[in-house]
Amino acid sequence: MTLPVPDLSLNHEQPCWVTVLVDSPGAQGLFTYRQPEGMSVRLGDILSVSFGPQQVSGIAIATQVDLPKDLLPEKIKPIQAVLSSGFFPEGYWPLLEQVASYYHTPLIQVIRTALPPGLLTRSQRRVRLLAPTHSPLSKPAEQLVKLLQASKSQDYSWVFLQQKCKGLASIVQELSRLGLVEIYLEPPRSVQPKQQKAVTLITTDGEKLTPRQTEILTLLQRRGGELWLTELLQITHSSTSTLTSLEKKGCVTIAPQEVLRSETITPVGQDQPKKLNLAQREAVDRIHGAIGQPEPFLLHGVTGSGKTEVYLQAIAPVLASGQSALVLVPEIGLTPQLTDRFRARFGAMVAVYHSGLSEGERYDTWRRMLSSQAQW
Repeated sequence: MTLPVPDLSLNHEQPCWVTVLVDSPGAQGLFTYRQPEGMSVRLGDILSVSFGPQQVSGIAIATQVDLPKDLLPEKIKPIQAVLSSGFFPEGYWPLLEQVASYYHTPLIQVIRTALPPGLLTRSQRRVRLLAPTHSPLSKPAEQLVKLLQASKSQDYSWVFLQQKCKGLASIVQELSRLGLVEIYLEPPRSVQPKQQKAVTLITTDGEKLTPRQTEILTLLQRRGGELWLTELLQITHSSTSTLTSLEKKGCVTIAPQEVLRSETITPVGQDQPKKLNLAQREAVDRIHGAIGQPEPFLLHGVTGSGKTEVYLQAIAPVLASGQSALVLVPEIGLTPQLTDRFRARFGAMVAVYHSGLSEGERYDTWRRMLSSQAQW
């Protein structure tokens, strides 16, 4: 299935139609929605759309000016809101189309496989109050604002608000246009970003510092101005109350920060490229000569003949140029030993993704690869 090339600078005076992969049990295809006037939708945006009697999230897969001939414009539902813009890089979708075409697989199956588990299937849309208003509002909008103000966090889930406010979608649209609320997508509970408290140095000049407090500030200064709270307590044999006192004096801040999860890593020593024999050198040279061209190679050799070293030296210049390399392993059981070899050569840029990882580890690894923090 080949989708039309999206026009990302559409004239909003013309009707714009968006192909959406919806998050709904039993939905096995892609669906077309209308982009409302004034709303900007781009490839990869996460959207809120109506699907039957419910409000669900979906991903914008393609945009087009011309509606497919078998669809009537008056039958097309509008997109309710953009929940998260630019969540996926634009180049991600052409890649998935290429995979679908190459393997003769339905695009929707490729997309579902490419997304980490739980990203959409248990997603939760939420509405957050951004600012108070003195502008006149409709009565339903006033009711929603008061409801959000009554919440400690000034936000509620879409499901909860639907029970309290009839016609929630149109009310939220009214408030969104005024910049008073925003809709956002909360990650699934099982793959919530992992948080850990960090201590950040503000100043080493504080009033009435104790020797222990001075020691802590000096250590933070030596270590780049920031350490995880647990690590700092362990190194300095201090108590939380000591750090809280430093925070009150304005010397440090203590705040949660996201920690990307990864599979348990066994430390490995650093490995240097080995001298290649004639057959290995010939293989590496041929592969290097084909970089940038879609040319397959079959590397044949018995166990222990040095095939892994060929892989490592073939990949090295690709990584050095800022590009990525994907290494597919035939079974999970072989992954640890191969991963150790690659990490010994390439270090922390190596990421591993397989079904043996927890959902949280897979979610964070997927994000690292999308953001180019990992290179394979």
